[in-house]
Amino acid sequence: MKLMSTDKFSDKPQASKAVSIRYTNNERTLGVQTFENGDVYTGAFLNGKKHGKGLLETLSNRTYDGGWENDLPHGLGVNTFPNGKMYSGEYRKGRPYGNGQWTYSDGKTYSGTWIKGEFINENNKKDTLDFRIVTFLINILVISFMLSVVGFWVLNFLNII
Repeated sequence: MKLMSTDKFSDKPQASKAVSIRYTNNERTLGVQTFENGDVYTGAFLNGKKHGKGLLETLSNRTYDGGWENDLPHGLGVNTFPNGKMYSGEYRKGRPYGNGQWTYSDGKTYSGTWIKGEFINENNKKDTLDFRIVTFLINILVISFMLSVVGFWVLNFLNII
């Protein structure tokens, strides 16, 4: 099972079908799950689903080590990528949520908070605010122009001008 289709957190993770679960205890709460694409999950289960602490390792050298709930990353976890990037933080229902930290292969780290699916930190907070202000002003200009064109057309149509 792949967590994401790209290095960004996608809205719809691409999942692979599970081939088998080999339980390692009599309570059937710990085990190893293999997938048809070769990915392997080792950890806790509840009713045949990943639930609790576990490690997912993919053939593409991605890993997720952390909490699971109902087959989705949930709680604290660390997601590593083949290019050396690593994200550690909180997950809810398979998606990053709340506070977290990106670590890049060159050692740079960025701490921030996930807000509405966007990672905000001190480095990009100002840029995000500036972008929103500029976008708002452009929208006002475009809408004003459209209204003046429509107004001119209506006045022309009614033979007022």
